[in-house]
Amino acid sequence: MKKITYLLGFLAIGILVSCEKEADNGATDDASKPVNITGQWEVTAYNDSTLIFGPFKVITLKDTSAQSDSITIQDTEVKFWKFQTKAFVDEKNGTFHTELSNCEVSEEAIGIKISNGKIFNSDSIYFEIQFEDDETPYKNTFQLKGHRISE
Repeated sequence: MKKITYLLGFLAIGILVSCEKEADNGATDDASKPVNITGQWEVTAYNDSTLIFGPFKVITLKDTSAQSDSITIQDTEVKFWKFQTKAFVDEKNGTFHTELSNCEVSEEAIGIKISNGKIFNSDSIYFEIQFEDDETPYKNTFQLKGHRISE
């Protein structure tokens, strides 16, 4: 008899847990929406926690060719570093990076590395960038962070 009571108890708990409704407070699930990766950003450059330069404007543009998984990132004001490069992008979670990409606006086609790139809630941006033409190539990792600006 005790075995049946325990079995019915476990069964009742299982049914209650499986039928429990999630509270609906009107919030939407933003994680399923793609992040808006195209835009103009006002960013500031840091090296560790030391302010290096800024604010200045950077743009991100989606590659419009079919089935593309890249964006172009460009310092449009050329105040921090003259760069424009492509990076792999995952629009679903707003991340981007490149192992090594060439600068598209320099005569020497310098190398650029971008890591930990992320667009948060389609209104903030963060990425780390290194340059081959730095005093010691790729030695300094600059953190660029900022927010979306309207046109």
